This record gives sequence, structure tokens and C-alpha cells, in this order.
Amino acid sequence: MAEHKDIQEPEDYTEADYMEFERKLFSPLVQKSELEDICMTLAHLPTKQAQDILIRFRESRRASEVEWLDCAVEEGDFLYLSPTNEQEERDYLALKVMQEMWDETIELQVKHDEVRLELDMLEIRYEAIKSLVKKGEIEETEAIGLENYKIFRTSEMETLARDISVKEKIFDQIKASIRTAKYKEVDPTSMRHVHFT
Repeated sequence: MAEHKDIQEPEDYTEADYMEFERKLFSPLVQKSELEDICMTLAHLPTKQAQDILIRFRESRRASEVEWLDCAVEEGDFLYLSPTNEQEERDYLALKVMQEMWDETIELQVKHDEVRLELDMLEIRYEAIKSLVKKGEIEETEAIGLENYKIFRTSEMETLARDISVKEKIFDQIKASIRTAKYKEVDPTSMRHVHFT
């Protein structure tokens, strides 16, 4: 394994350095030790370009030669996304709020879909009961009780739909408020593993 490196300063690397890293990573002639050294450097270089190179390399034939490459990609991503000023801290926190809102919205959507399915099933039962009432085989109170329950569950489903809509609007507003470029394209669900307490 390559020697561990400290976090690198982006201004110490030029476009030519990135091009050379990429050329070597995809060259069949470069030794494993040099591949590891380059991956270690890129993992500790908190720039999008460094992370993009690592991700492309992870899809290459030679990626398996660097056994810890997935860890390097994760560490590089963490370092790249780590906030370095107040605005970035606010936007990073906004991503976490978005992730939590996304999860809450999914939970509400699941509940909504469960109620929708139950209502569809109740409708089939209700039609059968109405048919039997019409034939005089059962009392109309059976239909009335089920109809009242359907009204109650429909109201619940409408409330869930409103709650989902509100959460989606808040989510979109928070997303629009993010000013840090590197956070604009981050999938908020990737923040599930980030804990602030």
C-alpha cells in the first residue's frame, strides 16, 4: 500500500499535473506502486477534478490493482465535500436537512400508497355490499358503515398528499438556496451517513 499522505493543497497542482495523473493511471506500463501513490494523492486532493479522475479509474481494468480504491474514493469525496467556510457550512447543513426531508417524504408516500391500496380494496368490497343490499340479502347499514370508513380514509390520504406536496416545496426551496457550486449537484441521500451529533 502507498504511504499515507496529508491533505493536499489544490493550488499546488496544475492542469498538467492532473493530466499526468490521468495518463499514468490509464497506462498499462505504470507499476502498481505508482498507481497506488497517484490514487493516494488524488484521494487527499479535495477538488472535483481529482475525484472525477479517481471515479473514472475505478471503472478501469487496472482498478483492482489498488485494493483500497473504494476507500480512497470515499475519503476523497468526503474531503472534497467538507466545508471550509461559513457559506459552505450552511450549504452542507442544508444538504443534510434535504436528506432528512427526502426520507420523511418517502415515508409519507409509502403511507399514502398504502391508504390508496386499501381504498381500492374497500371500493371492491363496497361494490359487492351495494350489490347484495340491492338484492336484499344484507342490510344497508353494512354499506353505510363502509362508506363512512372510506370517507375517513380518503380524508387521510388527501392530508398525506398535502403533507407530501408541502415537504417537496420546502425541499425545492432549500435546494434553490444552496449557493456553493460543489453542493448544487450532490444527491442529498448521500448525506445519510453524515451525523452532526
